[in-house]
Amino acid sequence: MAAPPPPPPARADAPRRPLRLVVALALAALTIAAFAAVTLRLRLEPNVASLLPERGDAAALRRYVRGFGGGDLGVVMVKGDDPDENAAVAAEIARALSARPTVQRAADRIDVARALDPWLAFRHADARVRERLAAALSPEGMRDRLAETRAMLLAPGGGAAAETIAADPLRLSQLVFESADIGSGVRTQADGAFATDDGKVHLVLVQPAGQALRGADARAFVADANAVLAPIGAAHPGVTLGLTGGHAIAAATEEMLTRDLAVSGSISMLLASAVFALLFRRMRALAAVMPPLVLGTVWTAGLATALPGGLSAIAVAFMSVVVGVGVDTGVHVYAALLEARREGLDPRAAARAARARSSRAVLVAAVTAAAAFGALALSDINALRQLGLLCAAGEVLTALAIVVVTPAVGAWLERGAPPPEAPARWPDGLYRLTRTRGRALAVAAAAALPVAAVALGAAPPLAEAIVAIRPAELEPLKVQQAIFDAFGGRRGQWVVLLADGDQESARARADRIAERLASMKADVEAVDALTALAPAPATQAARFAARDALDLPGKTDELARALRDTGFAPERFSAVLDGMRAPPRQEVTLADLERGPASILLSRYLGEDAGEALVALYVRPRESGSVDRIERAIRDEDPRAMLTGYTRLEASLRETLAHDMPRIALVAGGLVLLALSASLRSARDIALAALVVASEISLVLLLIRALGIPLHAYDALVIPVLLGITVDEGMFLLHRARDIEAAGGGDAVIRETLRHEGPAIAATALTTAAGFSALAFCRFDGLRDLGRVGALGSAVGLVVALLVVPAGLRLWPRPHRRA
Repeated sequence: MAAPPPPPPARADAPRRPLRLVVALALAALTIAAFAAVTLRLRLEPNVASLLPERGDAAALRRYVRGFGGGDLGVVMVKGDDPDENAAVAAEIARALSARPTVQRAADRIDVARALDPWLAFRHADARVRERLAAALSPEGMRDRLAETRAMLLAPGGGAAAETIAADPLRLSQLVFESADIGSGVRTQADGAFATDDGKVHLVLVQPAGQALRGADARAFVADANAVLAPIGAAHPGVTLGLTGGHAIAAATEEMLTRDLAVSGSISMLLASAVFALLFRRMRALAAVMPPLVLGTVWTAGLATALPGGLSAIAVAFMSVVVGVGVDTGVHVYAALLEARREGLDPRAAARAARARSSRAVLVAAVTAAAAFGALALSDINALRQLGLLCAAGEVLTALAIVVVTPAVGAWLERGAPPPEAPARWPDGLYRLTRTRGRALAVAAAAALPVAAVALGAAPPLAEAIVAIRPAELEPLKVQQAIFDAFGGRRGQWVVLLADGDQESARARADRIAERLASMKADVEAVDALTALAPAPATQAARFAARDALDLPGKTDELARALRDTGFAPERFSAVLDGMRAPPRQEVTLADLERGPASILLSRYLGEDAGEALVALYVRPRESGSVDRIERAIRDEDPRAMLTGYTRLEASLRETLAHDMPRIALVAGGLVLLALSASLRSARDIALAALVVASEISLVLLLIRALGIPLHAYDALVIPVLLGITVDEGMFLLHRARDIEAAGGGDAVIRETLRHEGPAIAATALTTAAGFSALAFCRFDGLRDLGRVGALGSAVGLVVALLVVPAGLRLWPRPHRRA
């Protein structure tokens, strides 16, 4: 009969049980809290402001998006071949939407009647129009205008204009509104309809209730709009309907991000599991690795709920990255467990041995990768800061969860006889590539070539980053582009943004800039400003003063004579002459505008941000050569004015990349070098690991160029992070080589290093690549590009490590010290 187990081990194990219970309860409580936070509080941020840098033109664009994105107009496009049907459908949609609770007002047209007292029309006259008005009020100008008026009345159908001409025989109002160089941004037909000239596209402008950047408001409006559009569209199959605008874009963006988060996270888990099982060839290991991996991911997602403003579009990638990179830890921990079991240790002892042998290396690797991700916190782009901080936290949390949980679960799974070691064959092929010093030298030279090529300027150029901000796959953006094409617009509109504690002051400043730009006809194609509808009080006062300087009362008798000379009876125009003798001075106010049909346009020009009133005006330059002159004119007129817009964003993003890349690369590189020094403690090993990452990053840049992957601020800044992610492969190979060298040198060092460590690092690198590859299934362009760069970097890093480290060991062997 076998002797009973001695009591000391039992007594030694007794204190562990309460500790394990406390750890288990703490993990359960943490997981429940994180899961509840994710379920109840995780919010996705559809606002593109988080994707914009915080300085330069982009900083102004952030203010514009915050101040105007919340109350952006909605637009319904009605497109068909029958202009009459289009007009009827647009009117029906406007009526139906106006009755919905999420709609403040909707209109398919505005009142284009210009029955305004001609002497009040001066308040809308910019500088060039005032010159025309002064010319029209000269004796010769009066007679010329009246002769044209008489010809209009005598023409067929001219009688319809008799009432309007009786109130304004000189047609001064027409001169003001048709000759103005500053428009209101509204293109209408003669009847006031928002439509193209051929009537094949009509628009309905909608002012939704609530804020576009508040998810519940955006979703509610879109649901109401779709409830209106669906039956009308079904009743008119020949008409195409589309919805766009801030609310529609925000709702579609949030839906896209929700889908991308769920899809990429799930696919990342599946791909990483498949690669792990295929390379590790131990399916039960998934049961030990995946639960703690899920725990770490849930904990990280719980941290994401604390982000102010919600989870941005780029930061959605954190889940795929954490899953892909987190599996690395599980590979090494479970491999250590199996190795301990093969040495004859019982399951519990093997679990303790696996934790003791692997925890330091995997935690150093996790902290190294986390430090590299953390370097993204230096970026000027909030979304990248979020991504870096979440991935850094996820790296450490998943590593801790796996180190704590996986050995315990693995010990239960591996109670039977351990599987025999089945070395893979492919490491022998790699070994043959560096079997001689000549071959090793050739491999080392090949690894140095990409570094030299990049140093000589072969790195890829930066691509357009707008698609990474406003994904072209969103249906509301497609509708927006269709409207843009139908109305003959073109790219290039800028935004001039004025911020002021006093709205009237901001409006007056905007009016002055609008007049200055409108006078630059050689450089400016169009100016769109609120002053065309409601000039600021100060502007109106100045224009009335300019009117009064013309001495209208003194010209009254001259107008009466001109009427008589051109065949009109002056007594028929007594109201006009009385008004000229005592010109009225009635200012138009925003309240007046809000009561009329044009009120729907106010949100285009007026906003609020950070307690300041914002006023926007829009300018379209004629050519690129006009940029400097327009910028100089704006600075001269108002140094505090901000010039921004999506078309100006490329330069700002390039500046941000030039500013961020060196800082992030320097910090990431420095942290990786510190980690290498602390871990490897050998000049040779540190140099080899550094060569691995330098060659890998250079080769990735060359492949990005060859494969045509767009390189912009959102995926380019991930390249320095690859330093921390992919340095693991070289580190683990060098650690294994050092252990083998300690036991005995010679040719066996390279062969045994590749046989024992090659499959493990292949599994870790390819699971990381699988995590990044899952982002290819995202609809958001920026995430897809980020995933392609990350997957490429992980795969290339593996290949380079498997070639450069053996070559370095061959060329730079450590002398074996005999006892």
